[in-house]
Amino acid sequence: MEKILRKSSVYGLLFGLVVAIFVISYKDVQVNNGVRHITYMPVFEYIIQILRVGIIGMFLGLFIGWKCYEKKYKSQQERTYYLPFFFVVFIISIILMVIFNW
Repeated sequence: MEKILRKSSVYGLLFGLVVAIFVISYKDVQVNNGVRHITYMPVFEYIIQILRVGIIGMFLGLFIGWKCYEKKYKSQQERTYYLPFFFVVFIISIILMVIFNW
């Protein structure tokens, strides 16, 4: 199980980093009266934003790997409450990141 979870979290991290690099913009372009003003984000802030999205992808990959393992190897009669607890913590952390504008 540990090997499956490790692989799924690494793949989730890599996928999250790739998505973050393509989605997060490192510059802000403003046009006022035909004049373009370009502001670049500091490199440190850009790297931190990419890592945040990558770590969120890692947790999603870890969750997907865990659910695939349970589906493949566990019986249906066992009932765990890890899934609702994981979702509650994950949603609360996302909401806090949006509120505090991380």
